[in-house]
Amino acid sequence: GFRFSSFRTLTRRRRRSKHLHYFKMGQEHVRLYVKGLMLGFKRAKSDQKPITSLIQLQDVNSKDDVEFYLGKKLAYIYKAKTKKMGSNYRCIWGKVTRAHGNSGVVRAQFRKNLPAKAMGAKVRCMLYPSRV
Repeated sequence: GFRFSSFRTLTRRRRRSKHLHYFKMGQEHVRLYVKGLMLGFKRAKSDQKPITSLIQLQDVNSKDDVEFYLGKKLAYIYKAKTKKMGSNYRCIWGKVTRAHGNSGVVRAQFRKNLPAKAMGAKVRCMLYPSRV
């Protein structure tokens, strides 16, 4: 299966000092989301169902770990060529619907189906809404 030891090499990018998704606590930044990778779509032998995406979340390795993330919001953020509302970045929102298998992969549905170029790309799993 997929291992997150290679996650750093896949997601290496330039860091900026001020991000909205980081919360400064004392002198260190605290990330307010869980990193994830889009592995592909739910599929059968000869066809795939793009309405359901398969996401691997960091440090989620079993079906029991998935329980916490059910219903959490997902964000696929990508860069577009043209500016809209003053930004080149766009976002497709989705949510975790259920587990996929026993190894911690989750199924997710997005408002618009993710494009094929999203395979292997980063996804953010926000820690809301809370079910605790």
